[in-house]
Amino acid sequence: MAEAEITDAELLAAFNQGDAKALEVLVGRYRQPLFSWLLGMTGNRADADDLFQEVWLRVIKNAKRFKNVSFKAWMWKIAKNLLIDFRRKRRPETSLDAVADADEVPLVDRLTAPDMDPARQAEIDDMTKRVMRAVETLPDMQREVFLMRTQGELTFSEIAAALGIPLNTALGRMHDAMNKLKKIMAEEDDYGTDQKPA
Repeated sequence: MAEAEITDAELLAAFNQGDAKALEVLVGRYRQPLFSWLLGMTGNRADADDLFQEVWLRVIKNAKRFKNVSFKAWMWKIAKNLLIDFRRKRRPETSLDAVADADEVPLVDRLTAPDMDPARQAEIDDMTKRVMRAVETLPDMQREVFLMRTQGELTFSEIAAALGIPLNTALGRMHDAMNKLKKIMAEEDDYGTDQKPA
């Protein structure tokens, strides 16, 4: 069976039976979305890296207690709890450009193409930075749902399970986040237009 056909739960079960390669496959599946989410929530690459490693240590430690539910939701719940602990211990310094400049931002990957002309690439890079700065201004509850959906590619059911909230609450937070982002971007555009000479 190809690696892509093996479910997360099957990989975790194989790891529990002593197959270290199964854990490597799991980490590979979630490396980019999980790290991007952590980076978006902390605004700091070093903190995101520390939390990323701690998530996998917790997964390893609790692997035998995993119930056959969504592994992705379970893993994100661990990440969310670690983030709460991290924030209680210290308030991180937030760099507005940390996410926008990171190699791990999937938004850039989705928007760019290898043969894109430099002017178009610069325009997209600018838009990406504007969006990520706007995301930084969202309240934490909205930002985590937004990033879980866009960076982590979780379904709303998985987000609800990871955060321990009703599905409608997850949907509502995403809706509120999208409305706020649209408003911020529109205000920025209006402000930019007002500043141009007549």
